[in-house]
Order: sequence, then structure tokens, then C-alpha cells
Amino acid sequence: MAATVLATMSLFACESGGGSPTAPVSPVTTGGVSFSPAMPDDDAIALRGSSSGATLELEVYAVGVDDLYGLSFELRFPADLLRYESHGGGVFPNLEAKEAAAGRLLVGATHLGPVSGLSDGGTIAVVRFTAIANGNGRLDFSGEEALDSFGDRLALDWHGGTVSIDL
Repeated sequence: MAATVLATMSLFACESGGGSPTAPVSPVTTGGVSFSPAMPDDDAIALRGSSSGATLELEVYAVGVDDLYGLSFELRFPADLLRYESHGGGVFPNLEAKEAAAGRLLVGATHLGPVSGLSDGGTIAVVRFTAIANGNGRLDFSGEEALDSFGDRLALDWHGGTVSIDL
């Protein structure tokens, strides 16, 4: 009975404008992982990312390429901030990736047989990381090589980006 009386009084006080004033509600800020890519021009391999909680998913993609048959590169990442978890493929039927050392992921992707290479653009690989510490760092390419379907080297620009982590 006492609970019913209190609830009724509280509702009555609210309807009549009574009650105690409330402090303004501040916006809720949440930490997490954010990725800022370098913006590519044509003829490039680049990174773009999305995040959810402590997970960063990076897409390695091609833009404006002509007959990209295969490529290899080392993706360097801040191992003190990110832990490599897994990778998935894109438009190439053969993709291999292996963490060679802390902060160094070796990646190779290729078409198979007598087919044309990738033209225009597309996803090469998707790489997943887990944030393990707060901070900022760079993700860059090293030792990159790209070949066309004749085995000739392609001159491509390679663009990384920066990660910011606030757990």
C-alpha cells in the first residue's frame, strides 16, 4: 500500500510540474578503434577500415588497376596496439597471409591459369585485428610487388593509414 501511495505521489508531482530539477544529460562518449585511411588516386592499392568495439577490420583493395594478376606485400601494423586475428579473401582465387613477426603480415594473392587480371578495382583481402592497448599508430605496406597477366611489374601507388585506439 505504501509503495502504491509513493508511486501515485511521484506521478502526481511530475504532472503538476513539481519534483526535483534534473541535471542536463551529457553526451555519452565511448572509446573504441578508429581508422583513418590515406586517400588513393587511380592505379593504387589502399586500405580502408571499419570497427566494432575492439575489433578493426581492414580491407586491402585495388582502385583503377589494369590487368592486376597477382601481388605480394608486407602489411606492417603496430603490434603493441593491434593483434592480428584472421584474414579473408576478395576477388583473387588464391590468397595466403601469414604473420612473419610481430607487426608484420606477409600477404600474397593471385589469379590462377590463363585468365586476365583484375581491372578497375576490387577487394584483395580483409584482415581482422583486435585492439590490445590505447594509442595511435600507422599501418603501411612494405616490399610490395604487383604483376600483370604477362608477368610484368605494374607501377602502383600503395596507401596505408593510421589507427587510433581508446579502449
